[in-house]
Amino acid sequence: MNTRMGLLAIGLVLWGTTAAPCFASGGGHGAADAHGGGHGGGHAAPGAAAATDDEVSEESKSGYRAIKLGEFQIRTSNSVLSRKDNVNFILHATVKNKDFPAFERRYRNHKNKVRDHVITATRLVPIEDYDDPELQQFRRRILLRLRRALPELPIADVYLSDFALSVEST
Repeated sequence: MNTRMGLLAIGLVLWGTTAAPCFASGGGHGAADAHGGGHGGGHAAPGAAAATDDEVSEESKSGYRAIKLGEFQIRTSNSVLSRKDNVNFILHATVKNKDFPAFERRYRNHKNKVRDHVITATRLVPIEDYDDPELQQFRRRILLRLRRALPELPIADVYLSDFALSVEST
């Protein structure tokens, strides 16, 4: 099966999932913090404390489930290049059906850590990696960072939806 068909299959699994947003800059107000970027101080929106039925897809015949890890709005500043980048996307993880109960139990305790690692990975991505229409390098960076930092979460892969990038010259 080629890559596009695989993405289509995952897209069909992911279709219809919703969850509360997770903002990475200024608590979702779109403004950078007082330090001109930095870590962000983002917080999950109210109601994002536990996984709901809307965040998790049904068990699929492919053997995987899709879980929405959150909506991210990340703003980075690069003073050397006089540029501000705004990256927005929804992140989904796929987990084997047999690993789902363990993932669900452990993920509740690691949501903030997952969010922090996704923000860090996004801020470390060079702008050229966003040129790939399938965002393979970007997704790979996120997946490797999550696997390294949280090996107890059995994440098979990560996928992005609603990706948007805007670059402002200052």
